[in-house]
Amino acid sequence: MSRPRPAFSRVAAVVAIALTAMATLPTLACSDSDDRRVITSSEAAFVPVIESSDIHVGVPRLILTLLERDTQPDFPEGATFRIRYFDPTEDGIKFHSEAEIDQIDVEGLRYLVANDPPFERPGQWALAVTAELPDGTSESTPRLPFLVRGAARGLAPGDRAPTLDTPTNSDGVLERMADPTPDGLGLYERSASDLISAGEPFLIVWASAERCAGRQACARALEQATTLLQQGAIAVLHVEPFGRPRPQTLQALIDAANEAWSIEAEPQFFLVDQDGVIAARFEIVVEQPELERAVEALTR
Repeated sequence: MSRPRPAFSRVAAVVAIALTAMATLPTLACSDSDDRRVITSSEAAFVPVIESSDIHVGVPRLILTLLERDTQPDFPEGATFRIRYFDPTEDGIKFHSEAEIDQIDVEGLRYLVANDPPFERPGQWALAVTAELPDGTSESTPRLPFLVRGAARGLAPGDRAPTLDTPTNSDGVLERMADPTPDGLGLYERSASDLISAGEPFLIVWASAERCAGRQACARALEQATTLLQQGAIAVLHVEPFGRPRPQTLQALIDAANEAWSIEAEPQFFLVDQDGVIAARFEIVVEQPELERAVEALTR
């Protein structure tokens, strides 16, 4: 069974791998355009790390973090960020386009969200991130190479949701969960398979709460799920995919659900419509208003 990709607990290894990979990229000669300037690993104060687990043609969002040795770099208030994309051609990697990046803060950890990345074809792409500072200066990362697949490796909007059971209270799921809140008990009353059979739309959130590779993003995802449950607009489920030891029967149920839903990184949010089709998917982080708009679009 695959385990989630840890984030900040693996900083040193990630930075070393990223810098090594960047050093192997073909270097283009600098031109008059800053878009084409190559920042070497020795010049860069920080590097980009891709948090998204499934990068493919047509993926709606790309989630990144920036790392400086064993922590995130500290930017002044008002800093903005841009991403530059480089795509594969017969002559090697060349500049494709650039765009602004949204920021989501999770307990002091900055996630960067690149919406609608221009992945028109599969292959070895690259990206670089520039921090534009309030004093007019800027700092950029080296290029980070990565693979864009032709199609999603896991589940994507338009796919049918798996009809396998997800764990409920009757399976003893709460006995192995750390301090479930009374407001969130409804997250474990029904299984995904029951809701699909009943033709009822739902949101399912996969997050291992405080055991999410040291990331506050999972605890935040569980809070978001509980908030939506209390709002009552849609059925909401939570599955804790990794972490604590469980009885064999319960662990087998969770492992089968993880595999069916292709859970490799967490948190994961899936919205499923009344026909059992995935209507939307958000990975790692999503702002509450955006999540609520997706729920409203599904239930109106």
